[in-house]
Amino acid sequence: MIKSRAIVLHRFPYSDSSFIVKALTEECGVVSFIIKGAKRKESPFKGALDPLALSEVVFRQNPSTDLQFVKEASIIDWHGQLRASLMELAIAQVMAEIVLRYAPPATPIPDEFTLLDHALAELDSTASHAAGQASTDDSIFSRWLLDICDLWGYHLDLGVCSRCEKILVEPAADFSPESGSLICKHCLGVQSPRARQETLKGLWELHLHEIHPNQAVQNLSGRVFVENALLSYLRNHIGFLKEIHSLSWLQEVRKLCSAPST
Repeated sequence: MIKSRAIVLHRFPYSDSSFIVKALTEECGVVSFIIKGAKRKESPFKGALDPLALSEVVFRQNPSTDLQFVKEASIIDWHGQLRASLMELAIAQVMAEIVLRYAPPATPIPDEFTLLDHALAELDSTASHAAGQASTDDSIFSRWLLDICDLWGYHLDLGVCSRCEKILVEPAADFSPESGSLICKHCLGVQSPRARQETLKGLWELHLHEIHPNQAVQNLSGRVFVENALLSYLRNHIGFLKEIHSLSWLQEVRKLCSAPST
């Protein structure tokens, strides 16, 4: 029997009364569970295996099958404030789907677990302070993307010019998500930059946060452009591309939150 903390990444119906749950466990990595009778009102797993919940699960690991049976499950943190904020919820679902699609199955990845656990806790806290409005710390998703790239072997050095290898003292003049290259003004010369200025300024702010991690990044410049650039970098370096379906919903939520109220 294995007892482990687990973050529920995805859940879908299996039968009239059961679910298939995919979770990132602290001990075993991404594991698929079959939860029989989970839809019933008297289910002992009620709430503990909801998407994005942090729970403690007890299960017997059977290497001869892809679906494991959960014996016990109890909630540690349901992330209620996060669920009340549309923006934070959308961001959390994108992070969960990235782990689900790109992380190796049934392989212990404790660093990825810690990273996602911390990011969800930050989103939950931010949503609480913002009373369900847009995040007061716009860098949570971008910082998580930087860290997950680093964990998966695609380190992105935001403080050095990729051509002359000199330390940057100001925002880079250009950035290529295909190669992860940041170019200083001197090396770019008279060429026109491909990256938006909002992206370059936002990447610089993330670099300053890396130097001074105790200082929160407030109102990250070009938040959407920075996130898109880092997502493009990750998907170009992961070796294969898989569609992240929840990104479409995140984009719709951004449009909804930015629309002027009448």
